[in-house]
Amino acid sequence: MNTPKTSPLFSPWQNPHNGVTSYILTTRPAPAQQSFYYTHPSFSDDGRFLWLTCGFPPPGGRHCQHVLGVVDFEMNEISVYPETQFPSNEPWINYETAEVYWGNHLDIWKRGPLPDDPIQHVNQFPEALIKGKFHRLSTQSTFSPYRHTVNIDASYKRADGSHVTIIGEMPLDGSPFIHWQTLPGYFHHGLFSPTDPDIQLISHEYWADQPLSDTFDGNRPYHRMWLIRKGEKARPVLPEPVSHSGHEWWSPDGKHIWYVHYGVGIKRVEISTGNEELIQAGAFSHAHSDQSGRYLVMDQMDDPKAPDCHVIFMDTHTGKMTEIVNSPKLPDNATQCLHLHPHPQFCLHDRYICHTTTVHGRVDVALIPVADLI
Repeated sequence: MNTPKTSPLFSPWQNPHNGVTSYILTTRPAPAQQSFYYTHPSFSDDGRFLWLTCGFPPPGGRHCQHVLGVVDFEMNEISVYPETQFPSNEPWINYETAEVYWGNHLDIWKRGPLPDDPIQHVNQFPEALIKGKFHRLSTQSTFSPYRHTVNIDASYKRADGSHVTIIGEMPLDGSPFIHWQTLPGYFHHGLFSPTDPDIQLISHEYWADQPLSDTFDGNRPYHRMWLIRKGEKARPVLPEPVSHSGHEWWSPDGKHIWYVHYGVGIKRVEISTGNEELIQAGAFSHAHSDQSGRYLVMDQMDDPKAPDCHVIFMDTHTGKMTEIVNSPKLPDNATQCLHLHPHPQFCLHDRYICHTTTVHGRVDVALIPVADLI
């Protein structure tokens, strides 16, 4: 079976500053091809399938409804499935089966990676719980540790414009939605604990719940990260609020939460005590750790609304940092998409780093072997 290094679907690109080589998916059935969100690596466990998102904006446009595509390294083919629009939930995959799941309005669907695989309706969120203008089914659902359910952080807006968020879990066997708690306010980025099926991490977008006249500059402390245990009320992760932060992820053992404290650095919190440590200082936007917690990959951008593509690998034991890519933002007239962040992530048992890249003046998917960076 081919790999990104040997597949004819990919082409090498070398960082001119240090010689680091990325392998870019240069077979392009779509004008905008992106990696999945950083908390949702999209390589199947056997290394055969890599899922990606495909956008078809008009030439020079930015707006489109993405669908899903998949690279088959065994057949050296890439397929795009137009029925997989996901306007209400970011996609995620079952690493063992390579099936992809997505949300469309109140429904969750799934399909396998092969063209002849069937499309299956998984479940539906109860419409009766939406007591206003529907906003989102879930930010990016994750499986519970036993893969029986996925987490849900559905939201709607009341007539006065205020947000309401419904936290719970959706069974994968078609059973009714399991409601945990309804929260006033805009909460999202929910993630199941990787070890405890009764715990979810959720994030409060404090700025979205403030009046438009109340300017948010990022310096005001607030509680962004919350833990909710089934049957109990949500509680803040940290003992004291901090200035603007975000982009959280769990450690594999379920004992720590990593997050980016904007303008400060990458931190790790022990959930049993709330104690945190600064792992790496710096102005980062997103980050992800390997399973051991030794290696990090981060991105930086001067302007998240018009981002450049700057991705860095780090060995936390030695402090060595390696630049993977540092390219300027796309020109305004380039065909692209709105949420154009690198979102680097470790994937395929930490063998690769995957991210969205713009080194060719367009929106592409890049893979870098971790062994080449160590």
